[in-house]
Amino acid sequence: MLEIDGSAGEGGGQIIRTSLALAALTGKEIRITNIRSKRPKPGLMPQHLTAIKTLARICNAKVKGAFLGSREILFKPGRIESVNLIAHIGTAGSITLMLQQVLPVALACNVKLRAFGGTDVSFAPTVNYLQKVTFWYLHKMGANFSLDIISRGYFPKGNGCVVFSSKPSLPLKPINLSAPGKLKALLCFSHCSGMPAKIAIDAAAIAKNLLKEKFGNFEWVEAIEATPERKETIGIGLDLFAKYTNCILGANSVGSAGTKPETVAIKASNALASEIQLIAPLDSHCVDQLIPFMALAQGKSTIEGKLTEHALTNIEITEKLLGIRFEIEKNGERARISVEGIAFTV
Repeated sequence: MLEIDGSAGEGGGQIIRTSLALAALTGKEIRITNIRSKRPKPGLMPQHLTAIKTLARICNAKVKGAFLGSREILFKPGRIESVNLIAHIGTAGSITLMLQQVLPVALACNVKLRAFGGTDVSFAPTVNYLQKVTFWYLHKMGANFSLDIISRGYFPKGNGCVVFSSKPSLPLKPINLSAPGKLKALLCFSHCSGMPAKIAIDAAAIAKNLLKEKFGNFEWVEAIEATPERKETIGIGLDLFAKYTNCILGANSVGSAGTKPETVAIKASNALASEIQLIAPLDSHCVDQLIPFMALAQGKSTIEGKLTEHALTNIEITEKLLGIRFEIEKNGERARISVEGIAFTV
């Protein structure tokens, strides 16, 4: 049995997600202790429990310690099988963070998952980001994932819904990214619920002007989504993407009732500008998400981007679960990360 210290690295939910995801795929029994010990509210939260139970159903795992506030869990995976599931995270728990835990095992089977919760919440990738950035790279590696947004869910009510589906796609191909290439366009997805459509329209216009001040003229592709009559969830979100010949970078900002359009526009545009100015083929949020898939692929993968605490944590956990070693070459804010994948298949 593998022992994982949940207080290692950034000591948050990332350790749970990556450890259990790789354990489910490889069939390794693990124990995680000190779960989320560095967080203000340590232990398992409702969204973690939903993710664990969903994953356990896909791989027929036996689980001990899966209760609210638990700081230790024993996970013994069984046989992976195709499933059609419904998952209710509750309120605005992040759907995308739950999906992060499911993605690796979904490489090995047919999964159809209808998930309810938060689609656009703070401290988590948005559903548009997962679609346009994370899945874009994973599709290049051969993954067969799709995500349909049925309805948005903002903090604090949630009430969002997506449908995720997968088909078997192992072994993965390696990925090699060293330069972004030429900027082709900036993409904007501005959306709101329970607010006037003008809120989303204004946020997009303000972001466009701010980015034009920084980078001059560029092709701008804009989509506005507004459901002012929908009161089951109230909020605003702005997703911005920089599409290059070799990559796509993303940044976003979200807000709840009362948030001004300029607030999300300034935050999202400044975040995207920082990613563009790094001149890397991956944004700072995507690097850590690709780490487990690089290790599973057939052949050597090399990526470049910002080496965050989340990325270092994912590297440490992936090395322990899969018995491989990553190579890291730092160059200022950027780092080159390489690994010879294990060509995993089932």
